[in-house]
Amino acid sequence: MFTPVSPEGESPESRASVLTIRSEEVDAARRLSLCPFTLRFSSGIVSVVIVSREDQQSGMKFLLYLALVRSLLVHGRASWGNVDWDVIIFTQQWPITSCIHHLAQNPKASCNLFPNMTSWTVHGIWPTKLGTIGPNYCNKSWDFQESEILNIEPYLIKYWGNIFGEDSRTSLWSHEWKKHGTCAAQLPSLNSEKKYFEKGLEWVTQYDYVAVLGQHKIYPDDVQTYTREAIFAAVKDMFGVDPSIDCIYNKKTKQHELSQIKLCFDRSLHLVDCDGIIGANEEKVLGNCPFKGITYPASVRTGGKNYHYPHELVELRKQRWEVAQATCVSWLCHALMTVYSLMWITL
Repeated sequence: MFTPVSPEGESPESRASVLTIRSEEVDAARRLSLCPFTLRFSSGIVSVVIVSREDQQSGMKFLLYLALVRSLLVHGRASWGNVDWDVIIFTQQWPITSCIHHLAQNPKASCNLFPNMTSWTVHGIWPTKLGTIGPNYCNKSWDFQESEILNIEPYLIKYWGNIFGEDSRTSLWSHEWKKHGTCAAQLPSLNSEKKYFEKGLEWVTQYDYVAVLGQHKIYPDDVQTYTREAIFAAVKDMFGVDPSIDCIYNKKTKQHELSQIKLCFDRSLHLVDCDGIIGANEEKVLGNCPFKGITYPASVRTGGKNYHYPHELVELRKQRWEVAQATCVSWLCHALMTVYSLMWITL
């Protein structure tokens, strides 16, 4: 129930009252701002100020509406709390492979390989029940709002960008939030768009696969091939857990191209083995890549431009990542250190 209280500084004779609303009802209250009473916003609390007798009837209608909103929120939150998952799969994709596959499916398509996209990029942060796929779309009423992430959008374009040129800039973010973010939001550390996407930025800068693979002499190269064990070992040696390694088969070149690398986290966001997620093969190495003959593509042509990832850029990223690992305590520090050191390079 809502309990009216006297607004600070007003006498009882004014017949004014204030109704305190919980913070999750702020949006509903804002949408009613044309009602004949005042909404006061302070520190996430909304006060509905009814200032005269004439407002009482409107106020009662508002109370009934707000009670309905509160009931729906409680019901939705209860259903949301029953969603079960075990681990979060943090998936990064190699943009050049993603672009090659996209163009193979539609030769008229194009890719958004931004000049400053010089790393693996985030595909998603996926809460997962072991042995299954999902859950997904845990709160269909929680839409994506770009305004929540505007201050980090330049970094999302670089590290979590939409590679498909035909889609809008925000389409990947919207999809990932609605499908996966609403499930991850069970955790207090991920219970908003900003927290969810900032966690992706934190992890993509901390777990830099260009640098990690480069330290094990695995470079983007259109000719050289690598074994699945070599890629798996490079990641495991660095982070101490079993990753999952995915490839895409290129029918034109008849090569298996390195596509995605996944790390897994428990509900406390500590690294754990990805054992138990869908994708283990007969050799018990996670992912769908073949034993050998894996390419790590360095080049693609899209939009009339050739993109090529040089070995020199790998060496520079290795150096900057090692320095950042030793000195940085935030994802922004990692990002800025890398960006400023790579400004002279264009792909």
